[in-house]
Amino acid sequence: MPPTTAELVRDRSLGDLLKHRDIVLEGREAPQRTARVELADMLSTDGTRADDAMVVASELIANAIRHAGGAVLMRIEVYEFGSALGVVDRAPDTRALPTIPFNSSTELADVATNGRGLFLVHTLASTWTVERITDGKIVIAVLTGAGSR
Repeated sequence: MPPTTAELVRDRSLGDLLKHRDIVLEGREAPQRTARVELADMLSTDGTRADDAMVVASELIANAIRHAGGAVLMRIEVYEFGSALGVVDRAPDTRALPTIPFNSSTELADVATNGRGLFLVHTLASTWTVERITDGKIVIAVLTGAGSR
């Protein structure tokens, strides 16, 4: 099983923290657009797979909106060898997220109405995890630098 974000950061395999930004999403009319603008600003010059990060952030925010009453905050951390994206919501139930995403079928009859977002996150991120926090949970995805996936 791949390491969790906490394990990656603790053992320093992502290297030193270079940039950190928390973006308030609660109350924004277009939280996904806000996230993409901030990601473009932070990831534009460091080769941390910005396109993949945009998709991952959009999917995590969409999940928070659909299943947890909305995204409250997005945390972006850029390290020497990758980045970590976290989306905070106020729903405390971490069991609502499957540990293994489903719905990888491409057959029309087998495609479920839910589950594609986490499948994309699972596919694009090097690892992802969900952690309970004081007022809800944070879903974190780690994208390692290009070529080190």
